Amino acid sequence: MPTTVFKNIKGKKLLPDLVKKLKAEPDKIFTVTIEEIQTLEIEDDLPMPPEKMISEKLIKKVGESENDIKAGRYTECKTNEEIDVFFQKILNEN
Repeated sequence: MPTTVFKNIKGKKLLPDLVKKLKAEPDKIFTVTIEEIQTLEIEDDLPMPPEKMISEKLIKKVGESENDIKAGRYTECKTNEEIDVFFQKILNEN
């Protein structure tokens, strides 16, 4: 995956989200490195760890979870109220 580096970029030329996150002053100079990474499909867009960092235990648990779903051993909550009832039930069992 190629990496691209942009040097001597003024803060006022950065994307608004970056300006806010970096608290970039308009005349401050930045170097921007763009690198494509594989990401998980989650809200935070966290990078996926290298394959060698994924434990066998995690792989086993994911497999078990997939088997539970195939066997119908899961709870589907379609509304916030159903979610609240489900978690209250779990919390009260312990």
